[in-house]
Amino acid sequence: MNPGARTESASVGSTTRPAKRPARRKGGRGVRADWARLTGHTVEVWLLDEHVTTGVVDQAAEDDSVLWIAGEGISTRRLFDKSTGYQVWV
Repeated sequence: MNPGARTESASVGSTTRPAKRPARRKGGRGVRADWARLTGHTVEVWLLDEHVTTGVVDQAAEDDSVLWIAGEGISTRRLFDKSTGYQVWV
């Protein structure tokens, strides 16, 4: 199990399921396409409506194609590619 992934209890028994992507938030927050402008921001990374990780953007390509989430603790720096289907939420 991914320790960074949030889970919520399912309605039946003690099973859990991955957290679902939130609806667009108040104040204009939500999915972002301008990855190059997110350096230093804390973001949520999603793939196919499943939460992958939450972290601080360490670096992003000027063309918004990829970004790196800074490593924390024993976790290493991670690369996410927009063309693969990853979405970034702020």
